Amino acid sequence: MRRRQGKVNRWVLTALAVVSLVLFYLVTRSERSVRSRLYDVKLASAKLSAQAFRVMREYRERLGVPVDMVNDPNGTGLVGLQFSATTYGRSDLSDALTTTNPNFSAVLVELLHRAGIRRGDTVAVSWDGTYPALNVQLLAVARTVGFEPVIVTAQSAGMWGANYPGLTWLDMERLLARAGLWDYRSRFATLGGETDDGRGLSPEGRAFLAASAESAGVPVVTPATLQEGIDRRLEAFGRAKALVSIGHTIADVGDPRAKVPSRLIADRTKRTTYGGLIGLLRRSNVPVVHISNPSQVAIEYHLPVAPVPMPELGKGRLFFERRYSTLMAGVFSAILLVLLALVVRYDFEWHFGAREENGDKEAV
Repeated sequence: MRRRQGKVNRWVLTALAVVSLVLFYLVTRSERSVRSRLYDVKLASAKLSAQAFRVMREYRERLGVPVDMVNDPNGTGLVGLQFSATTYGRSDLSDALTTTNPNFSAVLVELLHRAGIRRGDTVAVSWDGTYPALNVQLLAVARTVGFEPVIVTAQSAGMWGANYPGLTWLDMERLLARAGLWDYRSRFATLGGETDDGRGLSPEGRAFLAASAESAGVPVVTPATLQEGIDRRLEAFGRAKALVSIGHTIADVGDPRAKVPSRLIADRTKRTTYGGLIGLLRRSNVPVVHISNPSQVAIEYHLPVAPVPMPELGKGRLFFERRYSTLMAGVFSAILLVLLALVVRYDFEWHFGAREENGDKEAV
C-alpha cells in the first residue's frame, strides 16, 4: 500500500468524525447508576438523623410549642424564632431549612472521610445553636462512623436556630442522649455572643442560657477574654485528629468579620490565613471542617437549598454516581486510534483510485 505524501482528503476526515460521534453516542448509552463511595455509611447516617429529628419533633409537640408552617413548610420543628432573648447574629432562613434535610449527613460523611477521620478517632467539635439540625446530623455521623466527638457548645444561636425557651441546643443534646440514640454530651458550654461571654445578649438572655446549661448538667465557662475561651477549648480537645466547626462561634474564627469558607480546610499553603481556633489548629496541620454557610455547601454537593417537599432518604448524587462502561470506551478508543493511524500513514484514496483505473483498462 502506498505511503501518504500529501494531505488527507476532507471526505476521509468527515467519515472519521462521523465514526467518532457514533462511537461516542454508543458509550453514552452505556450509562448506569452505581452506589457512591461510602454509600452504606451515608445512608445509615441519614436514617439515624431522620430518627433523631422525629424524636425532637415529638418532644416539641409535648412541650406545646407550635410549628410555624410558613417558615418551616416541611413541619420539621427544627426551625426556631427569628428573634429571641438568646439570639445573637444574623442567619438566613434558607440556610436553616437546608440543614433540615437528613441527606445532608452524607456531606458530613464525605468531608470527614476526606479529612482522614476513621473509626476510633477523636474529633474536636465546636458549635453554637444556629443550626441544630446540622449538629444532630454530625452526632448521627459520629455514631455511624464510630469516631468520638469532644464537644464544646457556645449557647447563643443565630436567627431561626435553637433559640426557643426550653429548646436550646443543650436541651436538645440532653433529649437525644436520653432517647438512647447516642451518649454524646458537651464537655462545657459558654454563653457565646460577640466575645464568647454573652456580649450582645440581654441580661435575661444570659441568665436563661446559664439556667439551661445547669438544667442539662453541662458546666458553664465564662472566659475573661476571647483568647481564654479559645485556650479552654484547646485544652478540652487535646490531640484531636480534626476539628468540626458548625455555625457562627466567635472563638472558631477569632473575628466576626472573618471570611472563612464553608468546606474542608486542609491546604498546607494557607495554614496561617485564619484566626481563632481554626487558625491555631491549622498551624498544627489539623484538618478543619467548617460550615457556616450550609446553602453553599449544599449547592457544591448537589443537594437542594431549602427543599420543599423534603427529599427522599438516600437519593441523589451523594448516594449514587453515574458511570459509563470503561471496557466499551477503551475498545472504541483503540478502534479510533487504529483508524487514525492508518489514515495518516497510508494513502487510501490513491489505492482505491488505482484499482478503479486498472479495472477500467481490463474492461476495455
